[in-house]
Amino acid sequence: MKNTFWTYFKSLISNMKCRVALSLILIISVGLTEGIGLLLFIPLLQLVGLHTTEGTIGQLARFISSVFTKFGIPITLITVLLVYVSITSISALLSRSQTLVNNYLENKFVLYLRVELHKAISNTSWLFFSKKRSSDFTQILINELDRVGIGTHFFLQVIANSIITLVYLLLALQLSPQMTLITLICGVILLFLFKGQINKVYRSGEQISKETSSFYSASIEHFSGMKTTKSYCAEEKNVNIFSNLSSHRAQMFINLNRLLANVRFWFAVGSVLILSFILYVSFNVLKINTASVLLLLYLFARVMPRFSNIQQDYHQVINMLPAFANVNDLQIKCEAAKEVKIEDKETIEFQKTIELNNISFSYEKEKAVIENLNLIIKRGEFISIVGPSGSGKSTIADLIMGLLTPDKGYIKIDNNPLSAERINSWRSHIGYVTQDTFLFHDTVHANLLWACPNASEKEIKQALKLAACEEFISTLPEGLETILGDRGIRLSGGERQRLALARALLRKPSLLILDEATSSLDSENEKQIQGAIEQLHGEITVLIISHRLSMVCNSDRIYVLDKGKIVETGDWNSLVSNKNGRFYKLFSAKESDLNYFLKPKLIV
Repeated sequence: MKNTFWTYFKSLISNMKCRVALSLILIISVGLTEGIGLLLFIPLLQLVGLHTTEGTIGQLARFISSVFTKFGIPITLITVLLVYVSITSISALLSRSQTLVNNYLENKFVLYLRVELHKAISNTSWLFFSKKRSSDFTQILINELDRVGIGTHFFLQVIANSIITLVYLLLALQLSPQMTLITLICGVILLFLFKGQINKVYRSGEQISKETSSFYSASIEHFSGMKTTKSYCAEEKNVNIFSNLSSHRAQMFINLNRLLANVRFWFAVGSVLILSFILYVSFNVLKINTASVLLLLYLFARVMPRFSNIQQDYHQVINMLPAFANVNDLQIKCEAAKEVKIEDKETIEFQKTIELNNISFSYEKEKAVIENLNLIIKRGEFISIVGPSGSGKSTIADLIMGLLTPDKGYIKIDNNPLSAERINSWRSHIGYVTQDTFLFHDTVHANLLWACPNASEKEIKQALKLAACEEFISTLPEGLETILGDRGIRLSGGERQRLALARALLRKPSLLILDEATSSLDSENEKQIQGAIEQLHGEITVLIISHRLSMVCNSDRIYVLDKGKIVETGDWNSLVSNKNGRFYKLFSAKESDLNYFLKPKLIV
């Protein structure tokens, strides 16, 4: 807990230096003006007939009188009240400025943390990112950082109340060192009595983080799977799961507020007892004069609630620390797993070949997914990789794109190693379409420009034509300006795939990768996409990963993958004619595809 607090404190100070300094100046100014306002009670007590000429209060009365005389202000009830109103107004103005500066500081600090965390998440390696739930990132990026913002507000309140309390205590020390010491001792005892609550508050913060993480995960999963939920009539089950998670989360906040309420109650009782004790000792033991007692009583009446506020605000800060720890921990992990990219160092142009030489790859300590793999793709070729599920087909695509780094071997583009200096340049030449097409809740036009922001209207039309999208785009209510809905829900599966293909083609890629891009489509939609792709034959290099014969039959070369190894290579004719080969066995079980084996396919 202490380490987390100091990490938080250093982060706040190092990133918000000027704003923290300004906040402290305003806090001190508020404290001083409040102190001056309290001193003005002395001439007011004198004017209403109380004795204020002896002891420390007499010295303060003479000092205030000399200040009034120096500025040529007569000490009358009206002038003292006018000065008091002026000082109080200045104090209120400074307090307002402090509130605005603190609010600005809180939001800017959270903004800084949020942007830095988002940057760290975006720049982390694909391998690290793919092992996390997206809801975990979302929960920390939004909810946990909101809690950090609230905790920062209370932390600044602790500082403000502490400084103003110190001003009050310094004034009280001038009036009666004995009573001030007694008050301090009593205040420390009160704080010590509630020390045991700090660990409870911290644990409560940890539980809130944990329950909120589950809450976010369930929310995102339930909404993402709503179609499946409805198809299984499982709405009530979803509601019950969500209700239970919401109930647990609500209970965490109820428990926390009960804990804080108990602290407030006992602190309030303790404060009244201390004030009563001070009043009794002042009159009956120390025999302090009435004016001094009244001023002390007023001072301590202001101090004790601030002690209470400091305690409560500190508890809120402690409750926030687990949220900050989660933010900091995620950022450290993301930065440790940062994808190594050195931008704008070296460009790469795919003119001849992509070569995978003796490549091996495994996910951490798992069994090798790809083992001693050799593969060559020539510019302008139609290359297909086929194989059973789990054979490593998509992993090869990720390796070629540089999303994964091989454990052994190397990848070369035109004899240039695919190194960190060339990753950005290389990816700018790739168009990528997957089975799970992602479209934004935006217009068709915006979804296309996302891949190529500077594309002209002519280039957009050309890409739509190549991807066989023109017909269905023309039927949309607002054409290119039609909002597609969440993940493109207003389009059919085939339309989404064709639009994703158009988006990839808009980049004018040197290499187009289709990773099971038609696996979930019907025959008609598959034929449309296949026709669109075949128009590109010879113009761009296409790498197809598929288990459908219709997508691979016109390939220049087919690689058959099994358990991470290439077990067979050839064109359609050679592979089909080998009835003992892995390719023939892989597809011969598909009754609907037997016609593909009846006669060889010709390369178009």
